[in-house]
Amino acid sequence: MKLLIKQSLAAAMMVAAGVLPAKAAEYVMSASADYSGPFADVMPNAMSGIQAVANWWNKEVGKGLGVKVDIKIYDMRYDAAVIARTWPSILSRDNPIIHLGFGSPDLTTLMKRLPGDKVPMLIGTAMVGLVWQPNGWHFSIRPTYSHEFAALFSKMQKDKGSKLLIGAVSTQTAGGFVDQVKGVEKLAATYPDRFEVVDTEWVAASPVTVTNNIRAMAEKKPDVIMVGGTTAQVIATASALEDLKLNIPIVSSSHNGLSEAAKGIDLAKLNGSYSVFAFAPDNQKDLPLRDIYEANKDKDGHWGLIADQSAAQALLAFRVLEKAIAKVGPDKVTGEAMYDALLANTYTEKDLLGALPTLKYDDTAPFPIGDIKAKAQIVKDGKIVPLGDTWMNAPALEKW
Repeated sequence: MKLLIKQSLAAAMMVAAGVLPAKAAEYVMSASADYSGPFADVMPNAMSGIQAVANWWNKEVGKGLGVKVDIKIYDMRYDAAVIARTWPSILSRDNPIIHLGFGSPDLTTLMKRLPGDKVPMLIGTAMVGLVWQPNGWHFSIRPTYSHEFAALFSKMQKDKGSKLLIGAVSTQTAGGFVDQVKGVEKLAATYPDRFEVVDTEWVAASPVTVTNNIRAMAEKKPDVIMVGGTTAQVIATASALEDLKLNIPIVSSSHNGLSEAAKGIDLAKLNGSYSVFAFAPDNQKDLPLRDIYEANKDKDGHWGLIADQSAAQALLAFRVLEKAIAKVGPDKVTGEAMYDALLANTYTEKDLLGALPTLKYDDTAPFPIGDIKAKAQIVKDGKIVPLGDTWMNAPALEKW
C-alpha cells in the first residue's frame, strides 16, 4: 500500500511539473494482401515480412523517436474491383501515411488516385514500362523486370565474351508479361553488339506443353531462355528442354522463380537456371534483415523469397518515415511528408540492412534512378544458391 501511495504521489508530482512522458505519436501503414486469390498460398509469409519489420522498428527505433506504427492489412484478393471498393474506407478510417501495395492490381487501380489522395504507395514487386510515368505517387523498391533481366544478361554476356542470344517464352494474355519482352527487345536494340532477341514464343499462361515451341526456338540457338511470366511456364519450359535433351538455362523472376518452380518439378531439372530480382537473395550468407525477421516474426511466418521481398519493402517504408520525422517532427507526419522524404533522400545499402542496394528516387520514374542493380540465384547440383555476393549492374535503358 505504501508503495502504491508513493507511486501515486510521484506521478502527481510529474504531472504538476509537466514532465510526464509524452504519448507516442501513432500512425498507420496500410497494406494490400491476397488471402483468397492467386497468391493466397504465399500470403502468410509475405505479410509476416511486413509485420516482423514493424515489430522490430516499433521496439528498437520508433520507441526512441516517440512514434508507433500500426500495420493494417486488407485482403484485396489481387482484384482491382476489391481495391477500388476498399480504398476509400482505408483513407477515411485509417488515414495511412503510406500504402504497401502488392502488384499490378494496386497499380492500375490506385496510381491515378494517389496524387490527389496525397498518400504514396510502395510496392515490392518489380515495375513494368506500362506504369513508367512521371509525377506519380506509386513507387517500387525494384526497377522494371526488364532492368532486372538486363543486369543478369549483362553479366552472362561479359562471361561469354560475345553477343548473348536470348529466347523468350511469354503470354499475350497479360500486358505486364508482354512488356517484359518489349523491355528486353529495347535492351537488344540499344546494345546490338551485345544482345539479340532471336525468338519469342507466345504460349498459354498455364500451358500443357511447350515442346514444339522450344523445338522451334532451339533452331535459332539461344544462349538463354527468359521466362518472366508464370511458374507453370517455367516448369513447362524445363520439361520441354528435358524432352528435347537440350541444355539451355532458363532465367525467371522472383514471383515465378526457382523456389516456386521447385514445388512442381525436381530442381535437378533446372540445374544452371536462374532467377533474378533487385533485392538480396533470402539465402545470402550475411543478411541482417533475415536476423531481424527471425527475431520478430509472428508464429505463422517462414523466411523465404516472398518474406524477404516484403520485409525489404517495409524496411524502406520505415526508413522513409525516419527521414520524414527528422524533417517535420514526430507528430506531424503525413502522406505528403512521406512522399517528400522519399524523393529528398538517398537510402544506402547500410540503411537497408543489406537487403537492397543504395536507392535514390525522383519524380521522373516510379522506381529507383541512377545505377540500377540486381542479384540472382542459380541452381547448382540440385540446390538453389546465390549467384555471387555482389550486385550486378543493369545497362542503362530508355523508356520503351
